[in-house]
Amino acid sequence: MMKKLFKPAALLLCMTLLLALLTVPFAAEEADEYEEKVISYVFDGDEGTNVEDTELTDTFNMQIIRAAGGDGVVNNDGVAELSKYAGFHTDVDVAYDCFTGAYTFSLDYDFTCSSPALGGIFVRMIDPSSYRVTNPKNAGTQQSFDMFEWDWYGENGGKGEGFSSIGGSGIRVFLNKSNSTIGVSVKTRVEDGLFVHSKGVELAYPEGFNSNGMNNFRFEDDGKGIVNIYINDALFSVVEYGGEPGTYPDGDEGDSEVMYYKHAVIKDAAGTQLMELDNARISADYSAVGVGNRGENTTMLDNIKLTYLAKKKTATPAPTQAPTQKPTEKAAEPTENAGNKATAAPTNNATVPSEKQQKKGNNYIWLYVACGVVAVAAVAIIIVSSAKGKKK
Repeated sequence: MMKKLFKPAALLLCMTLLLALLTVPFAAEEADEYEEKVISYVFDGDEGTNVEDTELTDTFNMQIIRAAGGDGVVNNDGVAELSKYAGFHTDVDVAYDCFTGAYTFSLDYDFTCSSPALGGIFVRMIDPSSYRVTNPKNAGTQQSFDMFEWDWYGENGGKGEGFSSIGGSGIRVFLNKSNSTIGVSVKTRVEDGLFVHSKGVELAYPEGFNSNGMNNFRFEDDGKGIVNIYINDALFSVVEYGGEPGTYPDGDEGDSEVMYYKHAVIKDAAGTQLMELDNARISADYSAVGVGNRGENTTMLDNIKLTYLAKKKTATPAPTQAPTQKPTEKAAEPTENAGNKATAAPTNNATVPSEKQQKKGNNYIWLYVACGVVAVAAVAIIIVSSAKGKKK
């Protein structure tokens, strides 16, 4: 009786051991815990300081083209002011590390607004250096679409519907003080010009909006297809994005590898659909966020806050490494062929690290192979042993 029970019991034990070993990597993954991280900046105490000399550069890539009259300074009220050709966006390493999932970006913001197309707040951009194209109307410059850079659509023969603005990708919110409206737009891919354009809507100021000063703008991106836009804590608009991420035949050779969400829907606070697009340039791999200013305008901002989820550190943390100071970019002299709209593209050496875009390998392949070999061998031994027993 014991011999009859031994072999089935041994087989059951072997399979149980195999199952337990195979669940080890999944248990390890499920054990990961996340915590909320907050990066915030206020400019009190920085009065009179150039913006690029504040701690803002720990997180953001600053772009201030002083050779073209650009400026960025903290005023006597502790508010950062960007004028002429200036802007900033999250450093690409920060975007990959912090903004591939859900996050919140908020700031107190105002814009003097000589033209609503020349300023704004951006989310879900690509890193501006990721896409360049020759611009015949800017002395043949390899044009990147930085935070303050015009998209040069009409200047290069563009005739499609929509409008030009600063920036080259993402969702832009802007003020139009002459109409007492706030715009929500999406940078788009078109077949003419430099392939970059905009489409969007404008909505009336919400109740309680301060038309002569700062208001709080907050963007809550779930990382899955919805950006909720709040103004002074009240929902103002919703932008939905999605579809299968893909590339566009961009650039001089038509071989750009930048991944975008192409489908977008703009809604008001009540959920009414206002616009639908199938040629959106909304970053699919991560979300770069930032602010741009161009021309005879001034952008005021304060209380910048980024909130995101990060894995909790292990019991033995890695050695702390001092932050690397980013070099100050040296700008080219501006050209003036398009009046107020034309400036030379700044030198920007930021690159997207390829390691961030690669999928993590499976560190447990060796465990699967070893367990499989052991299990097969054990089962084979039991079967052979059983067969011999029957022959006797």
